[in-house]
Amino acid sequence: MSGQVLRRTYIRRFLGLKRYSRIVAWSIVSAYVGLIFAAILLGSHLLSLPLSAWTVAAMAATATFIGTRLRGINNIVHECSHATFAEQRRDNVTIGRFCTAILMKSFRKYRDDHLSHHANNGDYENDAEFGLIEKFGLHDPISPRTVVRHLIVPLTGRHLPLYTSINLSAEDGRLFLGMRLLLLALMAVYLFFAPLAALIFVILPWFYVYPTLNFWTDCLDHAGLVGAEDELEASRNVLAPAIVRLLFFPRNDSYHLVHHLFPQIPARHLHTAHQELSRDPSYRRVPSAVRANDRQTVERALDASS
Repeated sequence: MSGQVLRRTYIRRFLGLKRYSRIVAWSIVSAYVGLIFAAILLGSHLLSLPLSAWTVAAMAATATFIGTRLRGINNIVHECSHATFAEQRRDNVTIGRFCTAILMKSFRKYRDDHLSHHANNGDYENDAEFGLIEKFGLHDPISPRTVVRHLIVPLTGRHLPLYTSINLSAEDGRLFLGMRLLLLALMAVYLFFAPLAALIFVILPWFYVYPTLNFWTDCLDHAGLVGAEDELEASRNVLAPAIVRLLFFPRNDSYHLVHHLFPQIPARHLHTAHQELSRDPSYRRVPSAVRANDRQTVERALDASS
């Protein structure tokens, strides 16, 4: 069964899944923003403590955590681009613009580029997202050499020009341009009065940790699969332990194959959709969809119930 046939088989089951109300949606965004500010304050406190291996490790973990929460905000933008985060389409646009302002991006450009990625996944000429990163060779077959190459790229900084650009256009409206400018001004003030804290807990997470997580996530989602003819084999799920997914794949970002097959599913339901799809042999047989031990568990359960 191809991805198109699988979609036709299940699409009605996944229609109408509940999105967040306006209050809940903004509460989730506020929680991410609050965690970022709390982590910056924690980092500043750590700098006031006597230097030791423990404080250095705690500061590194804090800077990384801030990057993961920025990644979570990015994932909310992603949901808003599909209008699957909030119940009202207008709320998705407003929240998307707000969150992209935090990330120094434009929601309008992100949405246009991302939707072109879904329409032309792996077609470098028409996929506006992947066309920019063709030089990183995500189309190359997976091998120890390519894995090492993808791991090393962030150490060279080659990904930064494409993953850290600051958009100062007014295409999302002057309000959100003003928000980006205000945030940049606050960063500059913080850098002036507390340079070390600003470098470690603002500049590093915003302009290195977060874009590096984005690059590695692109690799995990598509490396070695770009150009696959069947969309069932053109992306993968990353079924890591729950704590790893919660930290590094916020908002169910690990179910990328499910998302590509059914982009209308709100992220909160991707896990449930994956579990239902795992009962289908054509989905379960794909290595990039289900882990081997999970596949065996599902098959044993199905045998026992038949």
